[in-house]
Amino acid sequence: MATEGPFSNVTDTTAAAPTEHLSGHGAVFYQCFTSESSSALNTSASRIPSIEEIIAANDVASRANYCYMFCAVLGLASGLFLFYSFSKSYRARRNWTWLDSLLCGLSVSEFIILLCSLSSLAHRPDCLKTTNLNCTLLSFLFNVAFFSGQLLLVLMGFFLTFDQDPPRSPLLQRARDRPAACVALTTALSLLSSALLAGLLGARQRPHDVADCRLDPRQDGDGYEATKLLLGFILPNLLLLALLAAGCAVWGRSNGGFLSRLKAFPAFLAVALVTFVCRFFYSCVLMKRVGLPPRPGQEALLTVAEFVLFSGSCASLVLVLLLHAPCRESLQTAARHLGDCCRRVGSRDTNRHIMVPRIEITDTEQNYDQ
Repeated sequence: MATEGPFSNVTDTTAAAPTEHLSGHGAVFYQCFTSESSSALNTSASRIPSIEEIIAANDVASRANYCYMFCAVLGLASGLFLFYSFSKSYRARRNWTWLDSLLCGLSVSEFIILLCSLSSLAHRPDCLKTTNLNCTLLSFLFNVAFFSGQLLLVLMGFFLTFDQDPPRSPLLQRARDRPAACVALTTALSLLSSALLAGLLGARQRPHDVADCRLDPRQDGDGYEATKLLLGFILPNLLLLALLAAGCAVWGRSNGGFLSRLKAFPAFLAVALVTFVCRFFYSCVLMKRVGLPPRPGQEALLTVAEFVLFSGSCASLVLVLLLHAPCRESLQTAARHLGDCCRRVGSRDTNRHIMVPRIEITDTEQNYDQ
């Protein structure tokens, strides 16, 4: 019996739409929309994505995936060498300062974000499929590292602003002498903020249902995105901006001013700038999806924004390695040792194929009487 109504053509077209040219996320995305349109006749035809739109979105996500692979390898190598350098400096107790402790904590946070990005890197252009409970736990770990890195930058700005010799208050003296306690405080605040976001995620979900998982899962309302934007981007950057303004006032009468003091800490400036740019773009894309149905183009844009955020973490690790003086010296020493080792091996192989002439002189007795 023929289907009557204004959406009969839509349902017939979607049922006969070819999906053999789509694979992975494209086919799943197309089937999701076609089943949704066939079950609800009030679904308009404009919500059903075309095959060309899905292919274009998958192409964008795949290109972003390939570009991020290089950044991920570079970030992993930089992070591992940073941990080696920090552990070596800490064991030797060689000029270990509050900046080393905070940069070490920041490197751990960025490295955790880099590890979380592997869940996106391994499944693109598809999404990781797991239970809502596992997705919430993965998002919780990602948010802990996300908040911790941002708060550590604020803590660095605080020390750069008010750290004077001698300190003006005993509280600042204790904080400077115990930077590990400050790192623990930022971790505790990050855990509380991440627990709040995890509660917002799990409020309307069935924990054992399998679904597509992102590090920032999609919600029906805007509570998750708005809370993360406020706690993870707006408040920390406002605090950092206020601290920098206070630093200009505190160090205004000193020789060189506050700008010359900031130039003495290039790793902080570079990491703060890269973090702000990458997280600003990611936060804008995250808020753009609020209240909108999932579309292939929008999902591709969110994938690109995720890779921009992950690339910022990789860049932060590289910048700490290159701009922080103890880490840079460790890298130069390792490169020099590697070059000496390669030269020794090369000279040994060269000398192995050189034939050294040997001259033997023997005395022979001749009978001249004969």
